[in-house]
Amino acid sequence: MTKEVKEQPKDQGRMAKLLEQAETLGVPKVGDLIEGQVMAVTGNRVWVDIKSGKFVGIISSRELAEAGISMPDYKQGDTVTASVVEPENEEGFVLLSVREALRNRGWNALEKIYASGETLQARVVEANRGGLIMESEGIRGFLPVSQLTPEHYPRVGNDKDEILSKLSKFENQSLDVKIIGFDQGLNKLIFSERAAHQDEFDKATAKIQVGEVLTGKVSGVVDFGIFVSIGSLEGLVHISEISWDKVDDPRKFSHVGDKIQVQVIGIENDKISLSMKRLTEDKWLHLIKDYAVGQTVKGEVTQIMPFGVFVKVDDRIDGLIHISELSFDHVADPSDIVKTGQILELKVIDIEPESHRFGLSLKAMQMPADSATTPAKSRTRSKKGAGAELTTLGLSDALARKLKTAGIESVADLKGKSVEEIKAIPGIGEKSAAKIIEALAQL
Repeated sequence: MTKEVKEQPKDQGRMAKLLEQAETLGVPKVGDLIEGQVMAVTGNRVWVDIKSGKFVGIISSRELAEAGISMPDYKQGDTVTASVVEPENEEGFVLLSVREALRNRGWNALEKIYASGETLQARVVEANRGGLIMESEGIRGFLPVSQLTPEHYPRVGNDKDEILSKLSKFENQSLDVKIIGFDQGLNKLIFSERAAHQDEFDKATAKIQVGEVLTGKVSGVVDFGIFVSIGSLEGLVHISEISWDKVDDPRKFSHVGDKIQVQVIGIENDKISLSMKRLTEDKWLHLIKDYAVGQTVKGEVTQIMPFGVFVKVDDRIDGLIHISELSFDHVADPSDIVKTGQILELKVIDIEPESHRFGLSLKAMQMPADSATTPAKSRTRSKKGAGAELTTLGLSDALARKLKTAGIESVADLKGKSVEEIKAIPGIGEKSAAKIIEALAQL
């Protein structure tokens, strides 16, 4: 036992010395990325000089064949970067991974292209419902369907199977693309076909002005709008720009091949936004001219939603009672308060021509429960007190809505809040917060 204890330190010292020598010699380790020069190419092997003759490495073409990759045309003197698979095989050579070598070579090439912003060609390997898997320089990346040019974008709405069917037609084709996302560490490579054709788009749209009226041909109709070809360009009439009336299905308004007039309402990046409705009269403006904020109206409940109630006023205009305007008490379900077909007496609290918003209130026609026995003089005075409605502050309808969305229903909810606390409310900026504080101080 004593002898073994004495000999153990000698063994450890010998091992430590060997490790130190290995470090000094720079012996390759598994996973190391090394750089060497091609000494020769024989049969299915590429011989690599490592560290000026200290080691000899082998790259086997068999590894590439298994991966379906052809051996690159290495020549004597070429520099290669490879990954160490085995520091010493049975023949005493360093076994190198050509796949890793190609990946590094490819990443380096693509990094230069990404930095320069150049256009490159990439081959479509396969398609999925989200886009195309593409390959360039031996590296695979992804081209999202949103990054296809309008010419190649699948006009099939939201049907994932149809999208896949359309995209599958690109397999084994090459597309001109640019790299818009690059991170070798995360193995992230994102391509864009749209970015590769941006210069062409800019030249083609140089003579088109926002507000201009053009004639085009419908090239596609999908759930979210209508695609229109204008010469070599293509724009989109979003579903919200098809008609002043509510549009449930764009297919009811146009078909592929139809010639239609559109107005250009936006040109941004490689997108042209068009409108059909802006070339027609907005009948809503004529309907709404007979109404004013504060007016009492009668309306029929047409639809009950979790966020509120839709009402047809005077059988001519659609309005909305937000859930917060149904009662002074908390409302969990609007159907607990009103029923479809019910006729209600309501107060107009908001009219916004641009968004066609016609805001109504049911609770404004009701007396709060605790004020039923309050003398009229006291009730009048209380409007300026802590329990008063937000309207007493003289704020804009939009600002009042932001407060109500944050759960602030009355002046009492604002009392005691600092400017910073009010600024923390979503949608409230410094100027709006100062306006609210000033209004509170005048009560």
